[in-house]
Amino acid sequence: MDRSIDRRLCGQCHQSIGSEALAADNHAYCVQCFAQKYNPKCSGCMETLVDTCLLALDRHWHPRCFTCNTCNRPLPNGEFYLVDDKPYDLDCHWAKRLEKREHIERGER
Repeated sequence: MDRSIDRRLCGQCHQSIGSEALAADNHAYCVQCFAQKYNPKCSGCMETLVDTCLLALDRHWHPRCFTCNTCNRPLPNGEFYLVDDKPYDLDCHWAKRLEKREHIERGER
């Protein structure tokens, strides 16, 4: 980090940083502004990810936002099943797969 940067003020919000300064792009940032600027956003709620997150379907998620496409319940431990590239819990996965099966008609001889 460039020595000429004022480490006491955040380069984004211009508030006093204290001892929690983080540096990037030749600027010092407070923790909140650094996270807002550089951390990934949740694909469910679009909020900045700060603590725990899941990486699933090539996207980042809060654990509470990564939900079943049918029942909207959070997927336990990030465990999910795909149908048409959408995540489902185990019960909804089987229901969706059965729903997608083509009706097989009995043939005549």
